[in-house]
Amino acid sequence: MLRFDKLNYVSLEQLESAILGLTPEERQRLAVWFEENRHELLGDESDGLTKEQEAEVIRRRDLAVAHPELLEPWDGTIERVRERLHEFHRQKTSAR
Repeated sequence: MLRFDKLNYVSLEQLESAILGLTPEERQRLAVWFEENRHELLGDESDGLTKEQEAEVIRRRDLAVAHPELLEPWDGTIERVRERLHEFHRQKTSAR
């Protein structure tokens, strides 16, 4: 649990340390909470997403939380995309 000093002030370093001390489940809850409250916290009303786009982002987030086995790691993504493009190109040229 995060404790505040007498002035109710926590440095960014203390906050980062406290977040890193959370369990993965607690960090996930924090990330969801932050995203749901981002506009109020940051005063940013201009993220440019339509209601449909926002609903899709939330749907995908919920799917990822419910089924993490469906996610692919970011590491190697560029190489996987290049390999798929090369395979597509090979198929296209061999069909000629």
